[in-house]
This record gives sequence, structure tokens and C-alpha cells, in this order.
Amino acid sequence: MTTYIPSSLIDKIEQLKESGKFDEAIRVVNTILTKDPSNEDALLQIADIQYRKGDINKADKATDFLNANKKDYPLWLYIKGILEMEKNQRKEARKYLKKALDLTNGNNHEIIRCYGLCEYRYGNREKGMGYLKDAFALNNKDAEVIYNLIQLQMFERNYTKAQEMISYFYSHHDDLKVVDKTLERYDKKIALFDKALKAQHLFSFPFSSNDEQHHNSFH
Repeated sequence: MTTYIPSSLIDKIEQLKESGKFDEAIRVVNTILTKDPSNEDALLQIADIQYRKGDINKADKATDFLNANKKDYPLWLYIKGILEMEKNQRKEARKYLKKALDLTNGNNHEIIRCYGLCEYRYGNREKGMGYLKDAFALNNKDAEVIYNLIQLQMFERNYTKAQEMISYFYSHHDDLKVVDKTLERYDKKIALFDKALKAQHLFSFPFSSNDEQHHNSFH
């Protein structure tokens, strides 16, 4: 398999995706696949475009082709796991993400983050939270990791922990990193969590007993 896409075409494809012109982006990618049907970068683009369009099945086909032709490659296993999560196939998602995690020796914070979410959604809440904390330990400037930790702490009613992470988000705001999303998107979502916590204090709702148990900060 080859992987090369001319930089001029990559720029064009990315611009089309950012503009929401997905069908046009696919046509550009297909000019590459017509000449080179096994081009990994082009197939990855197809999977990404179809995912953004919301056509998970078509994204899945491109990923299946990549996994079939390049077995035990962490990136394709990770993408396959993400797609299985989108389809709510949590058992399958765990399998692919765990394999990607093992192949990267637990050193890729994004794979750890996704595996943690998968375990949490599968019902292994404590285990999933642990992996999210591991992802944060590896990269404490990834806005998605911080957002996920706030989200899960809110789900768990660990409001003190959630507030700590919200404070961390704001105090490190200018140094945070994002991928495929704007920082403003996280600002809006985390502001809602912050407002909910302020309402808790305002109306004196009791915190979960987990708050006392987990008082010490993990970051």
C-alpha cells in the first residue's frame, strides 16, 4: 500500500471538509483512489469524511479494508474502535481499542482516552475513569480529555472533582490543545457544567459521598 497524497490536494480536501462540502471532498479523494485503490491516506480521508457526514457504515467499510490489509496497525484499530462506539457496539469497540492500546504500550493518550470512555459506557465505570485519568496524566493540555473528565465526574456526582477540573480548564485555557474542534465549543459546554455546579451551591443540594472520599486532587 502507498500512502502519499500531494500536499496541494490535502489542503483542498481539508478546506472542503471544514466547509462541510463532503461530497466534493469525496470526489477529490476518489481521483486518487481511481489511480491507487489501496492508498492508505486516501482511504483514511474517505473514512473521516463519511464519519463527518454521519454515514458510519461507509466509514466502516474503508476502515475494514485498511485493517484487513494491514493487520495490527494501531491507528486503523483505533478508528475501527471509534466507529464501533458510534454504532453502540461497545463489546466490539472494546476489542479494537484494547488491541490498539496494547500495541502502543499505553503511551498514546488519545487511545487511552477512548478506551476509558468505552469501558465506562460498557459499565466498568471505575475502570473507565481510571483510564481517563491516565490519559490526563500523559497529556494534561488536551481539551477533550479535560472535558471528558468533567463530564464523567458530573455523571458520578463527584462534584468537587468536577469543579477542580473546571478550574483547571479555565486556569490553563490559553495552553489547551484541540483537534477537529474549536476551543469555543469546549468553552460553551464547560460553562454549562459550571453553571450547574453553581446552582448546586446556590440551592444547597447535597454532594455525593464520593466527594469526601475523593477530596484530594488527582492532577
